[in-house]
Amino acid sequence: MSADASPTPDLPWLVPPVYDASAASLTAHAAAIGEMMAGRARLWLGPFDPPAQLPAGFEDTALVVPTSGSTGTAKAVALSRPALLASQDATAQLLAADGTAPETGGHGFWLPLLPPTHIAGVQVLARAHRTAQVLGLAAPALPDPLPDLRGHFDSDAFTELAGPVLEQATGAGLPALTSLVPTQLTRIVTGATGADARARGMLKRFAAVLVGGAATSPDVLARARAQKIAVRTTYGSSETAGGCVYDRVPLPGVELGLVDPDAAGAGRLRIASPTLSLGYLTADGGTDASPFVGEPPRSFLTSDLAELDAGGTLTVLGRADDVINTGGRKVLPQDVERAIDRSLMLRGMIRASVVVGVADPEWGQRVEALVTLEDGVHPDEATALVRAALRTSEVPAHMVPKRVHVLERLPLLGIGKVDRAAARRLAAETRM
Repeated sequence: MSADASPTPDLPWLVPPVYDASAASLTAHAAAIGEMMAGRARLWLGPFDPPAQLPAGFEDTALVVPTSGSTGTAKAVALSRPALLASQDATAQLLAADGTAPETGGHGFWLPLLPPTHIAGVQVLARAHRTAQVLGLAAPALPDPLPDLRGHFDSDAFTELAGPVLEQATGAGLPALTSLVPTQLTRIVTGATGADARARGMLKRFAAVLVGGAATSPDVLARARAQKIAVRTTYGSSETAGGCVYDRVPLPGVELGLVDPDAAGAGRLRIASPTLSLGYLTADGGTDASPFVGEPPRSFLTSDLAELDAGGTLTVLGRADDVINTGGRKVLPQDVERAIDRSLMLRGMIRASVVVGVADPEWGQRVEALVTLEDGVHPDEATALVRAALRTSEVPAHMVPKRVHVLERLPLLGIGKVDRAAARRLAAETRM
């Protein structure tokens, strides 16, 4: 079977052991991904057991990954090999065209730092296998041996992992590439120790550093670029085989549109792309393709509110189902979170925040924030600090959180994405 062929109905399912971040576990997942990329097996990473037989219309499934969207309920996203290859090759096409890696057609040597249990981590390993396929290498363009990722991620850990990878990439004549979630990038970019400086020196030797999974602070991005780190923001989901928009511009072959835009030009984002999933498999053996509309070319109707400028540049405003309706006024929680992040009064005090709507008998919903604090900030001061800072900003009064809850860490979904449903529950259960 050729490297680009689609699966046939008799291919076996590979179900790797539960991922534990050890080198052995990462190696097992990388090997399974390699079998899937070679067209010799299907790979199941779904939240329930694989079906005995694939439903009609899903016969070309090569990879199944979990996604939780904004609900917290896991779904099984079915992806074909052509969709995965289209995503990998479009990324390579971009990196070749913009001068990042022209000599190799945009393909490179990948340092895996994300768990291969979600699409972003899977695609890092799959792109390394694609590098080998396209360039005719004997092995995937991955570190040998693969790293142990069980420890805490900090600048020392990154430096220890990155050094050998940069040497191996140079020896192979390939550009070094990696992918991070915003939290990982933030730790390296904003740290003030000698270890942080050494990590930044390592990170800027990578030809491209993809950052996705959640919104990245504009301040962190600006600092990274000022430090000459080749950071590339990505937007996408399991349903689009990972990132399909880089630095707010769609990859080659990807088309963006808005559904029912309002007077300000914001609407639900629609994506047409050769990277789209086949749909969802359900635990009862059925399927769900409700967010996918139209016949070829198909589109995926996301839950994100977005704006597109005249040149097609994307600005994601937030999820439509996260909008807070308080006293008849609509509040996008991301607007409040950005205001908290950008506040000079809160700099060095608030580490991270999430804003949610909590049921209220008078207002319908009230705006509340959950935050983590920097060392030395007293939890009892959080509400007053945040409210005072936002009142001196351009944030309208109805968007200022009524309450601020202090947590040791924000609840997360997947890799770096805040679990807003859990945050809402925590806020509703907590009484100040």
